[in-house]
Amino acid sequence: MAKPYETDLNLSDPNDARTKLISMIGADKRVIDFGCSTGYVSGVLKERGCYVVGIEIAPEAAEKAREVCDRVIVGDLDELDLVSEFGGETFDVGLLGDVIEHLKFPQILLAQARRLLSPGGYIVMSVPNIAHASIRLMLLKGEFNYEDFGILDDTHLKYFTRKSMEDLLEGCGYVVDELDWTRHGVTEAELRETLDPLGLSNLEEVVKSFSSPEAVAFQYVIKATPSGEVDLLEKLSGEKADAQRRARALEKQMYNFKELADYSKELESMIEKKDEYIGMLEEEVAVRERARQDKDRETSESSSGVTEPDARSRRPRRGFLKRG
Repeated sequence: MAKPYETDLNLSDPNDARTKLISMIGADKRVIDFGCSTGYVSGVLKERGCYVVGIEIAPEAAEKAREVCDRVIVGDLDELDLVSEFGGETFDVGLLGDVIEHLKFPQILLAQARRLLSPGGYIVMSVPNIAHASIRLMLLKGEFNYEDFGILDDTHLKYFTRKSMEDLLEGCGYVVDELDWTRHGVTEAELRETLDPLGLSNLEEVVKSFSSPEAVAFQYVIKATPSGEVDLLEKLSGEKADAQRRARALEKQMYNFKELADYSKELESMIEKKDEYIGMLEEEVAVRERARQDKDRETSESSSGVTEPDARSRRPRRGFLKRG
């Protein structure tokens, strides 16, 4: 059973996602309200001269929505064939207020919504930001606690950051025209409560990081139009330019690698020559050492062959002595 998401709508509150969505839609438009609930937003649009068709999964909520909508369809957005359902009927605006995070296949709904838009039509949507500072702090504590309402609503099936939301829209054939958000920051006391036990220093930088738009955005509020051929060509041209830049950078890297490879080969050649020269020196040293050893051996042998003269050979012969 679907939850009752109807809450008080204060159009004077600029930090309310529904206020922002209603402002983006304007007046006197043909609007299809995906997930219209009890029609609390559709009713405001009707007051502004809009023709509104609502789609709602909960029969009880749909009955209430019939009181303000021109038409209400009861059904599951993950299963309805909307193109067949409307039989060629088109709309100026598709409203998806906190809807796509509840779907199994948001791509299918976005693709169908695109086919229901009249020329110049667009969609407006609000989406919770899973990268909000409160979720980051929760994860730092090793927690991920589901809630009855909010970013971690226990009926949410998908979670989006700003980038993943933009990627989803682009992949479904849309161009983001406007990107706004509701702001809900975290206090320094909340930061300290989580960060101090973790021993994180330089709190000033942490506060700055947790105050960035991506950290304080609680819900993104988006206006997107179907991308036409011109948009597609611009996108492709941009992608081509990026690819060319990457290719040039890669070529430069390859050239640097080639220079390094050539220098490496040169070093290897120098090392080989050095090894050869060292080998020649070692061989020369070995030859000289052998020659020295041979000479020392010859000298030693020569010294050991010399004998003292016989004492008898030193006495004079008698026959040669003169008598007095």
